[in-house]
Amino acid sequence: MFTPASIIYAWDNQLGYALALLDDLTDEQFILRPQGRMNHPAWIVGHIAAYHPVIIQLLRGEPVVDPKDDPLFGFAGHGPLDELAPYGSKRAMVDRFAAGHEQVAQALLAAKPEDFHRPPTLERWAKQYPTVEFMLPDLLLHHESLHIGQISIWRRAAGLPAVKLPARSIRPGLIK
Repeated sequence: MFTPASIIYAWDNQLGYALALLDDLTDEQFILRPQGRMNHPAWIVGHIAAYHPVIIQLLRGEPVVDPKDDPLFGFAGHGPLDELAPYGSKRAMVDRFAAGHEQVAQALLAAKPEDFHRPPTLERWAKQYPTVEFMLPDLLLHHESLHIGQISIWRRAAGLPAVKLPARSIRPGLIK
């Protein structure tokens, strides 16, 4: 059985890779769309971050507004915009993304076993996943890593170099 700590280990290291991919980008690069068709990092980071409060609400059993409908970052929204103003600065977006990541980790650490065994409170996910426990790996690891991979591909399309994978680390106190 996987524990929240084992998921957080992957979650933390996934964040490290995302931050490495974003570290050297300028505000202007953050909204660059090679060939005008790719999702740019501003949209990708905002899209992923839109799910952070939803994850916390699901763990609490609270109702959620479907992030797919978010006008700026939802996949049912208008898609990436070619100007930075609606997103805010790269630094502000990356800081929000990292803070949301930590809030999710803390919610996972604080969750009780029964929090994982209730059905998701979002109807479209309740149809796909029997419990929050089954939904979380898909949302935390699959969904986010898919989009982080898009940033890596975007870098190459933008003519930027690959980044070195950061060394894996374990947050203090995670393993008891």
